[in-house]
Amino acid sequence: MTILMFIVLSMLLAAFIGGCGSRARESVSVETSLKPQPSVSEEKLVETMEVNPKPLAYTLSAVGSLKSPENVTLSPKRSGIIKKILVKEGDRIKKGQVLVQLDDVDAILLVESAEAGVQEAETSLETSRNTLIRYEKLLESKVIPQQTYDDISLKVKLGEAELTLAKSALNQAKQNLIDQRIVSPIEGMVSLKIASVGEHVNVAPKDPIMTIVQMDPLELEFYVPEIWVGKIRSGSEIDFTVKAFLGEKFNATLLFISPSADPSTRNVRMVGKVQNPHYRLKPGFFAEVTLQTGVNPDALVIPESALFSQGGRFYTYTVQDGIAKRKEVETGVRFEGKVEILKGIQTGERVVTAGHEQLSDGMKVRVNTHS
Repeated sequence: MTILMFIVLSMLLAAFIGGCGSRARESVSVETSLKPQPSVSEEKLVETMEVNPKPLAYTLSAVGSLKSPENVTLSPKRSGIIKKILVKEGDRIKKGQVLVQLDDVDAILLVESAEAGVQEAETSLETSRNTLIRYEKLLESKVIPQQTYDDISLKVKLGEAELTLAKSALNQAKQNLIDQRIVSPIEGMVSLKIASVGEHVNVAPKDPIMTIVQMDPLELEFYVPEIWVGKIRSGSEIDFTVKAFLGEKFNATLLFISPSADPSTRNVRMVGKVQNPHYRLKPGFFAEVTLQTGVNPDALVIPESALFSQGGRFYTYTVQDGIAKRKEVETGVRFEGKVEILKGIQTGERVVTAGHEQLSDGMKVRVNTHS
């Protein structure tokens, strides 16, 4: 009896434990089936842009410097003592403006003496001519011999020569008086004053008095590699900047392309004309030059952020029908965070500009509608 009860209780306990285990397995199975399963084709969010042709100017960068076309050191045409200096360093001057006055007392006296000589020669010649007119009538009446007439005729000719010499002496005296004033041969600025009032200056050897620098226009001199010369034309517009005015652009016009290259550097000298009416730019300024070498009216340009490299080659992703396509591209010029695409992309394609780091070829993508 006791053994029979033990067997029955053991069977009941085993059935109970088995039922509980079944329900536990069922519960685990249900809970497992309710958990979300990862999708093997999850879409990646990207930003894109449509590639459309637009004009693109090709430019060449170089370094150069500003120069004055004319830098003149003034010296006297006549020796003398400086009476006045009418300008100072830094003054703007006009062409023909009187800058220095030498002592001209002696020159004025020479002019007065030469004028008196001209008057004397004119009076003497007039007297001789009147006499010649009278002698012509007397000769016709045979009152005087031919020799007397010839003598007065010769005297008229000598008087004419003396008047010519007197006038020449007067012109020289006047020029000497003019030369006591030193004038500027160019428009510009006084850059250096060398002599002082009261100083005696000589003609031989020439004593310098001051230096004048032409300020408008200036010349922009720079050099470019010989391989670019064929793409540059005289008359082209030049942009340049100087450190004295950061952030400000200036312009020049290309006037001269050297017919030969420097044999040591293979660079070609070029000169541009710079208008400088307010004298803001100075000779000697260092300049960073940008020169246009051509234009592509239908260039395809994308942001540099859309580009990535692998193994020395460049790639980008395009999106077509919600699928990312990796494309190898050939790049051209780069500028301001953008890059020209020469091959690999067609007009109208949409290029991934953000999010390409998480992409692979053929992956499904979803385009951000705000891009």
